[in-house]
Amino acid sequence: MGSWIGHIAPGVFFIVFALWWHIHNSLRYIRSIKPNGHKFHGSTTYPCSCLPSHYLRSLPIESIMKLLITSIHFTIEIVTGYHTSPKPFIDDENSHHTAMLFGFWVGAWIEILIHKGVPLPKKIPQTMGFLAFAIEALMMVFHLHARSMVDAHVHKLLALTIVCSMIGALGESYDPNNFYLILGRSLFAMTQGTWFLQIAFVIWPQTTNRLFIWDMNDHRSISLLTMSFAYHLAGTLF
Repeated sequence: MGSWIGHIAPGVFFIVFALWWHIHNSLRYIRSIKPNGHKFHGSTTYPCSCLPSHYLRSLPIESIMKLLITSIHFTIEIVTGYHTSPKPFIDDENSHHTAMLFGFWVGAWIEILIHKGVPLPKKIPQTMGFLAFAIEALMMVFHLHARSMVDAHVHKLLALTIVCSMIGALGESYDPNNFYLILGRSLFAMTQGTWFLQIAFVIWPQTTNRLFIWDMNDHRSISLLTMSFAYHLAGTLF
């Protein structure tokens, strides 16, 4: 159950933030193409305009939420993976997960410091986004040893999505006001989120119905899951 939740939670995280980015960027783009509209400006964070007071709207709520969520997840991984026998250690899988989270945790701090006016290099939020996805992709690729054929395959497809997010973030580091690069970031973040959910139900089916239980060492399962991944991409793009 812990591993199932460990895939559901990041899946929901990426879905929520992908929608948040996409809605704000789309609204900015629509305003920019209107007659006498403002020039489109991209960003890695957006204010919560729906909050009731000017003070709350001025806070870096998005960055605080990222920091809070990654800190909670980080703590859960350490607590659940910690053992004292034969000597104090943290399970390898939990350690890998904390490493995947680390780039996003640091990126949230960078965004908060910039919001507070700390003079950091320009485009550092986009660069930190690239670094966060790069760390996640690296750990994901080397996270697959001694796994079943299907388990390894679904995580390879996830790694492919993360690499695409990484490439998009690199593009944003050079051209942060390109709407289509930001659209790509939202696309692959959303796909990563929905695929996390798919993985959870493939590896840990929450039912005994044989129709929803995958053969973890069957080549046909790999073919069907690859097709499913293609539909995830198409559905997200829609």
